[in-house]
Amino acid sequence: MELSELKTLLSTPKELVTKIQELAPVIPEDAVNFEPEQHKVVTDLTYRPDRKVEVPTGEKDENNEKIYRTDTKPVHRIPSATQKQIIDWSVNLALSGGIEIDCTPRDGFATDEVMLSMIKKTWEDNKFDYLAQEIERLKQRFLTVLLVWYSVPADEGFWEGIGRKDSKFKMRCVILSPEDGDTIVPIRDQYKDMIGAARLYKVKVGDKDVEKMDLFLNDKYITFAQGESDWVIETSTPITYGKANFILDEQKRTEWADVADKINRVEEIDSDTADENQTSAFPILAATGEILAASGGGASNTRKTFQLENGADLKYVESEGGQESASTERKNLRQDIYTETATPQISLDTASFTGNLPGVSIEMMFLPSTNKARAKQNGSIGIFHQRNLNFLKSAMAVINTDVKPSIGLPMKPKFTIELPRNLTEEYENIVKLVAAGLMSKDTAIRKLKFTDDPDAEYAKILEEAMSSNS
Repeated sequence: MELSELKTLLSTPKELVTKIQELAPVIPEDAVNFEPEQHKVVTDLTYRPDRKVEVPTGEKDENNEKIYRTDTKPVHRIPSATQKQIIDWSVNLALSGGIEIDCTPRDGFATDEVMLSMIKKTWEDNKFDYLAQEIERLKQRFLTVLLVWYSVPADEGFWEGIGRKDSKFKMRCVILSPEDGDTIVPIRDQYKDMIGAARLYKVKVGDKDVEKMDLFLNDKYITFAQGESDWVIETSTPITYGKANFILDEQKRTEWADVADKINRVEEIDSDTADENQTSAFPILAATGEILAASGGGASNTRKTFQLENGADLKYVESEGGQESASTERKNLRQDIYTETATPQISLDTASFTGNLPGVSIEMMFLPSTNKARAKQNGSIGIFHQRNLNFLKSAMAVINTDVKPSIGLPMKPKFTIELPRNLTEEYENIVKLVAAGLMSKDTAIRKLKFTDDPDAEYAKILEEAMSSNS
């Protein structure tokens, strides 16, 4: 849709809403049915039907044949939470280290420090390190997430010590996603540039569900509501920040899309195995020939004895090969799922053997996963947070007009990937460097991260050293 067409349609709300509804992206079914209990192995009775079994009634027909009735026997339905695990690892590796703002105030721009401090204050006030993980988690599941910034009155003293004390507003943000029943629609022109975004949703008014649409444009956002006979404009609010206050985060495929069929197959195998175990986990004793007597057994654990004659025989009937084949297939599938999504396959059992691994071994073990995390940081995650910083610079210049000269201040998001650490090895290497005179104690304290205040810690060490010498 072109911007000119979009603006023309503003005068005919019904046509506009219809046009935007046609642009709505399709949310993958397995993203909607994300929780394990919603997987089709549990809910779809045609995908995994219950079994029909013939049960004797205890009666006989006129030919003295047993009469049977058909009963339905539920089968096992064993889902997995593999999709959640894939997303959790992906989000945690990319964002659990937090997001820093990489920015160096410029010489000759006295307001750069104030601009940076205001943005950091806004970042912390919105707990954006945590919101970033939630946004990424929603994006990897639903593919499209919209973040909307808006201003609210600032608490008294909110900007104390940062620029002008009389600044009356601060910035808040809200996450809009399909998780809450919203449909997020990106609106692009022929060159794929974003010219707007829409949110389609329903609200309860009395005992009725009323359809609404929020349309976000660069200079305003408009709320449409479905009236008795037609769509109407409910509110129209100008955007005064100089930039669009909506920021879209999206990806083309769910994080597990490449291995969705393999996850389904694992759930099938687990469910089939449970059915098989229910039937034949315990061996069946088969007899041939003539058995005269049996003794022992019963409720106690005593051994049974049998008296056999005329070539009679007893043997246990057990399935051979089938269980092992299913187990091997499942193991291979699980391995492929983790490998193809670059998800670490670490459990409590395997973790117990990694405690003293050298640091380079830990890095190599996580290399596919960290490569994936860095690719996201240098791609969609980095782009999304860069857009947030660009918008916040314009917003701060509206809240505090003194910082307008600093709108051009370069700043970008900086990410850290947190991996398990071999602390003993790190400490020993740092101690050796200090002993060899290749690293100062001050730098060593900062690298060891024993304290949140390295300067105060170093001052204490110097004080203790002087006291010891005296």
